Amino acid sequence: MEIDAIDHDILGELAKDGRISWRELGERVGLGATATADRVRRLTEAGVITRFTTVIDPAALGIGLRAIVDLRIASAINADEFEHHIARSPEVQSAFHVTGPFDYQILLSCADVAALDSLLRGWKRDGWVVESNTRILMTEVDLAAARSVLREHRTGGALAGQNELGASQGRAR
Repeated sequence: MEIDAIDHDILGELAKDGRISWRELGERVGLGATATADRVRRLTEAGVITRFTTVIDPAALGIGLRAIVDLRIASAINADEFEHHIARSPEVQSAFHVTGPFDYQILLSCADVAALDSLLRGWKRDGWVVESNTRILMTEVDLAAARSVLREHRTGGALAGQNELGASQGRAR
């Protein structure tokens, strides 16, 4: 499927607000509501858009801590069993089987440090995990602005022909 600049704009706007009306989305990308709806339907049917989701504020649910944790599972543990086990833990927001010295990298949302500690100690005590490396997430970086700048550069927009500092790469006259 060919994706043009308008499709990219639609995807960017939907990533920021998946509940936007077709009319508002169309105004932002320069199309009418019907044409916008048709494009979103085409992007969905082609598998470019795989789902619409809701982003929840963790603090509103009493989740005061998020962490990325690298895990090395016990050699006796079957990977499928481990994945099934962590899928039942509501603290696990996402998990990735990775290369390198660890087997998995997971994103956890916990009430606090004590809850995180209890979860990891439990996995170790029960023989699931033999080693972990934890990084507490401080703030989430909003990448929407950075992505729009990159899109402008890729599509030959206003920033094309400038270096990463914004200076023109053209020849001085």
